[in-house]
Amino acid sequence: MKKKETIVRSPSFGLMHFTGVLAELIETPELQRLSTIRQLGPLYIIYPGAQHMRLLHAMEVAYTAMFISRKLALPEDEIECLGVAGLLHDLGHGPYSHSTEILFNEIFKEDHMDFTCQLITGERDLPIPEKEKKHIKLGRISEILQKNGHDPNVVAALIRRKFTKKPYMQQLIFGAVDADQLAFLITDSKFSGVNYGDISLDTISEFFTIEKIKGGKHSLYASEKAIPALKDMLMARISMYNFYLTDTGLVIGNMIQSAIKKAYEMGKLQNFYTYTDDELRTNLINSKDPFVSEMGVRIKYRELLKIAYKVKPVYSKTQMDFLSVLSDHPIAKGLAPDIMKEQKDLLTKLNDLGEEYIHQRVYDQLKDGKITKDHIMLNMKSISNIELTEPRLKEAREIGIIKNGRKTTFGEVEPFFTLYLENAMTVPAVLYIAVPEEYRAKTKKIMQEIAGEL
Repeated sequence: MKKKETIVRSPSFGLMHFTGVLAELIETPELQRLSTIRQLGPLYIIYPGAQHMRLLHAMEVAYTAMFISRKLALPEDEIECLGVAGLLHDLGHGPYSHSTEILFNEIFKEDHMDFTCQLITGERDLPIPEKEKKHIKLGRISEILQKNGHDPNVVAALIRRKFTKKPYMQQLIFGAVDADQLAFLITDSKFSGVNYGDISLDTISEFFTIEKIKGGKHSLYASEKAIPALKDMLMARISMYNFYLTDTGLVIGNMIQSAIKKAYEMGKLQNFYTYTDDELRTNLINSKDPFVSEMGVRIKYRELLKIAYKVKPVYSKTQMDFLSVLSDHPIAKGLAPDIMKEQKDLLTKLNDLGEEYIHQRVYDQLKDGKITKDHIMLNMKSISNIELTEPRLKEAREIGIIKNGRKTTFGEVEPFFTLYLENAMTVPAVLYIAVPEEYRAKTKKIMQEIAGEL
């Protein structure tokens, strides 16, 4: 009997063919829900072209994983397994994608990958309204996988980065250079109108190979011919993170999170993480709480809160020590490693004052009967918790490279480029305060007064 087939046209990869288990999975309601969740969350408010959905991303990751796997001549069962893991890897994402991730973790002490794996193994179903359940069939993913010879626990392990049996398979799904990154860099840049993601999937995949490592297992390596393409991809990753983490995007995320949190504390939106983007926004707008409703309306019509004051990232002690060593070298006399010392001292003192003190003081001087404390959004991170680089960028050092017939690493072959990757800043602000436009100037003055007293 001919296998079920689904053909999808991708704006980045052309026609993508999915057969058998992949075609069956695409039709499940759990996966189709992703067709109503934007890949880049609320960034469409800033970049109108960024309207592509997470379902497209899931299918492109599956396509990319299988494309590379075929280049490597992997067995068909492994190719299909990697395609399945790529297709399902974002199953548990909530509305507006990563913008609700922080709240999901704060409230439920889980992340979207936990929820994803629970949906795959059948431990949980989507908690959707009963009136919707009677029209669809939930909880079939585990059954579909097993029927087609795939262990749901293996798929979950690949997504959770706990699959150790075959390292090369894990690397293709979650590694320094994986199908997820290659897919989203290409398509996110295309829809957003930026050129950072113009990377060569053909070149990177053409020069991948699988080599035997200690313990008799096999790992993914790249020929030295792939190094220029790898560097392009890693640089695109840094550039795109500066694009993803724009000030305005962070503020919109805070508005969404603040509104959901207040509604949740009132006993509403208890299953907010299962909503679509539009369902969440509509529920916010229709809330009986004035603040929650206002945030929904502001997001709908782009009447956003504005940053009145911010402190940009500072270098860590390790980075400063490294700069100090460089500055002592004869060829680096002009380098000033203490260039951010004043900024770091300010951030330390503001951190010592504490979020509650700053929040209350600003509110006390702004309150006029209209603004509430909820309208003052203070995003403040302790210096000890500042994350300066995207986690997978730090793993570039360990990318396997075959050079002159010898196994080595990207860090050894490209030491200076690797150091740059590991120390590149991708966070635009570690402290900022956002308020309605009419309070912006006064808030800035208040924060300058607080800083001046330190």
